[in-house]
Amino acid sequence: MLLVEAPDRNRLLKVVDALIDGSCTREEVASWQRAVQAACSWEIPISESDGYWYFYGLSFVDLPFPGGYFLREKDFNEYRADLRQAAGEILSEDLIHRRSWQLDRKPVRWPIAVIHDESDVMSTLPGCRGTFEKRMDMVEHCHVEYRSNQYLLVKQFDEHLSQVLLLGNSRDKSKAEGLIEALSLDSSAVDFSYG
Repeated sequence: MLLVEAPDRNRLLKVVDALIDGSCTREEVASWQRAVQAACSWEIPISESDGYWYFYGLSFVDLPFPGGYFLREKDFNEYRADLRQAAGEILSEDLIHRRSWQLDRKPVRWPIAVIHDESDVMSTLPGCRGTFEKRMDMVEHCHVEYRSNQYLLVKQFDEHLSQVLLLGNSRDKSKAEGLIEALSLDSSAVDFSYG
């Protein structure tokens, strides 16, 4: 049984581990998450790098979605890896996946481009589903570093489902074009007029 108390990193990690190993059901975790959120509102006393948004992302743990649930086993594994501060993997020579604990949070992430998503861009990346702002939008996101610049790819599961937004700490279009090439994306599907 999960206690209705505000989670710290270790408690949240135990909940995620229980989801992965099957010792807690999605319904049990959903009930716990909703009870804690009702008790604490937005005042969960943990930082983003300690799992703040993962806790709120668990509000979707039992949400049916085509193919199963909105939150996949892959997402629980990503939550766990980030909470354990495992480094993101090297995706190619110049491209590295970054987890939230590895990010420099100071730079502004500028909108750079919209990727028209006919080829399901996120399926080729180590993305993570959940929610990452108080609007509680259902999103999938992936942080990457390309040639020392940080980028964020975001897919929203709303009326913008057919696109992926590219944000980054650099407004240099040529660097963003290099990232698109490193991701093996069709450059004709990228609209740089967005930013």
